[in-house]
Amino acid sequence: MKLALVGPYYPAVGGVQVYMTYLARELSSMGNEVLVVSYRGSRSRWGERVLETMDLKVRGLRGAGFILGSSLILAREKPELAICHYAATSGMAGFLSSLSGLKYFVVFHGSEVKLPRVLLKLAASRASALITVSGWLREELEGMGLEVDAVIPGGVDPGLFSSLPPKEKLKEELGFSGKLVLSVGSLTRAKGFDIIPGIARIVNKSLKASFVIVGSGPEEGRIREEAVKLGVADKVFLVGRKSYEETAKYYGAADLLLHPARHEGYGLTALESLAAGTPVIASDVGGLREVVISGSDGFLLPRNEGDMAEAVIKLLTDDELRERMGRKGRERALRRTWRTVAEDYLKLS
Repeated sequence: MKLALVGPYYPAVGGVQVYMTYLARELSSMGNEVLVVSYRGSRSRWGERVLETMDLKVRGLRGAGFILGSSLILAREKPELAICHYAATSGMAGFLSSLSGLKYFVVFHGSEVKLPRVLLKLAASRASALITVSGWLREELEGMGLEVDAVIPGGVDPGLFSSLPPKEKLKEELGFSGKLVLSVGSLTRAKGFDIIPGIARIVNKSLKASFVIVGSGPEEGRIREEAVKLGVADKVFLVGRKSYEETAKYYGAADLLLHPARHEGYGLTALESLAAGTPVIASDVGGLREVVISGSDGFLLPRNEGDMAEAVIKLLTDDELRERMGRKGRERALRRTWRTVAEDYLKLS
């Protein structure tokens, strides 16, 4: 089958990019011809064809350029199915291409729920299937009057996460020692990392711990300023974006993952952390409730400094609990492979 994946792609990093990149790998390995339609700078990871759309370097028009460019590529390439990630851009490209007979799916990842309902309904109106990455997101969309056909969460690469070196060796390789609390994601308001300096301040009154944030984004300056203001600039480390493989090392080195999101469509970083054997403390919001089993492989809590700091201290001081949660989470997360994700898509096609 000739399949097109439309949306953000490798080497860009982020949950959707990882989702698309590993979905492409598995679909290709199952004998499908995979074409990726993505933004400027995207490139092949597994030998798949990657076609870049036009880049309109005018503020506010990047999305329009992607929609138009993707539509033209799809019309020329004529795949049997286009799997379009994000409704407002790729979904609209699928909609336009469907006018000339293209079959397409729209995959919702979470941020779309804040967009105008009329736009979402238009992007979905001619789709053969609507897919969400969590049951929570499915409920949100169905509350808007959209009928969702399947929930297909992301997965992990068991080969990568099963082969990580021991935790202390990884800490040494990355230049850290002692207790390590990790956060991974874009530095945006939705991810909620601005609360981390406050949590670090409370935790370091009881014990010594480093808080490492992997990612970049518009909130970086605010987080740094807050760390200085609260006197924990030497405890909060913003290390920038890392490749998927390098990020896996951070997961393996960490004693726990802290994910204080305000909103989360699914929470792939939480699943990846569990796959590395590292328990998760996360906000009790959105799709995170489907990734973390609170009390078993981590804790889901209200998003506030006090509750989260208390849970961090509890896990960092109870080695047996932390290791038990890590084992349980790892066993469960490694069963959610990208091959399973790809099979779920082919069942719908």
